[in-house]
Amino acid sequence: MTVLDITGITRKETGIYYRREFSGRALFDLPGKQAQGSIEFVIETSPFGTKDIHVTLTDTVDYPLLPVLNSLKRYIVSLDESDRLP
Repeated sequence: MTVLDITGITRKETGIYYRREFSGRALFDLPGKQAQGSIEFVIETSPFGTKDIHVTLTDTVDYPLLPVLNSLKRYIVSLDESDRLP
């Protein structure tokens, strides 16, 4: 199971500077098929500089949840490190 892309990423404005909230649509490559679903995720920076990522699947995915969330978190980290988030 891999995440192919996250499209339509929009940032939700919050008054908290260390917390960034986003929403978008994720495209997954599942065994035997491709699927997509809406997601929401938060990147929160701690006082020590570490980033915590929380992902919420708005739509259901016909695959075990833990591998999906782990793949999404890795993909989101790569998007953030390459400055491709709005």
